Amino acid sequence: MLSVGISSAQTPETTPTKKVNFGYSQNPKTKAKKENESQSNQNSAEMLNTETPQTEAENNNSSNETIAQKTLDVVKKANKKALAPTESYKIGVGDILFINLQNSSKGSTYFTVLNDGTIDYPLAGEMISVSGLTTDEIEDILREKIKLYENPQVSVKVREYSSHKITVLGLVEKSGEKFIQREAVPLFVVRAEAIVQSKANRLIVRRADSKVETFDLKDETNENLLIFPSDIVEFTTSDAQTATNNQSKFYYVGGEIASAGQKDFYEGLTLTQAILASGGLKKESAKKIVIRRKNSEGLLVSTEYNLKLIKDGKVPDPVLQGGDTIEIGN
Repeated sequence: MLSVGISSAQTPETTPTKKVNFGYSQNPKTKAKKENESQSNQNSAEMLNTETPQTEAENNNSSNETIAQKTLDVVKKANKKALAPTESYKIGVGDILFINLQNSSKGSTYFTVLNDGTIDYPLAGEMISVSGLTTDEIEDILREKIKLYENPQVSVKVREYSSHKITVLGLVEKSGEKFIQREAVPLFVVRAEAIVQSKANRLIVRRADSKVETFDLKDETNENLLIFPSDIVEFTTSDAQTATNNQSKFYYVGGEIASAGQKDFYEGLTLTQAILASGGLKKESAKKIVIRRKNSEGLLVSTEYNLKLIKDGKVPDPVLQGGDTIEIGN
């Protein structure tokens, strides 16, 4: 109608009126069909033009996510290789983990690492072995195992450190078992925590493999000596007489005991009495006892006992000596 008005305005009044077809053919059905095809093609083109950028954007986002994930994986692997034992922590039995699944409002829960090194995480569909892994590695496993959500957002933190234990003995104000939060800690950290007495000038470290190492505390280079889980660290003095006198006043107990550390010794003290004086066993099932005692050459000699047999009266209850170290296991 707009084109008709324009034509009338531009045509002089003297011009005879003509029938104007305006492009319509004599076969309206054919024209309508062509128009429909043309409109359909135009709509298809518009749809293609509209959908193409969206598909490209989706592909770009997917590609970016893939690149970001790969980059994150590379960084994690690089960090894992480069991390020193003082900068890493591998989960162990007894640790309590806080697992937060951000996809769910009820996805935050605490999990204790069981004796077999696993946690029972329901959404994973099976028991997950976590002992010896870092929190980053556990996150990766859970992301693969959780199928309820398309892209599970999981974070794992250590709520309570209970697996990496050392025992501190000797001339300190705070003896007993200590839990460390790394695969190893420098000696100066242990000294600060235990509050070592000024007269201590000698360090004896009993490693988990039974290797015994001695160090001079006056040597400042030993401050960075690494202490590992299961190590027994004893601060003593190089004065043989003083050391003997000090040791004869105490015995030392660790392992599955309620109150570990340095305990007062008196003549005639037996193993079962020492256990009761230390608060009793953590687990009634504990039965393996190892008593370490220095010989005349100053070397430790280990003797193993079965606590159940002692309690049943089948073997004698051993009498302790001053300076004995008692380790209680399962």
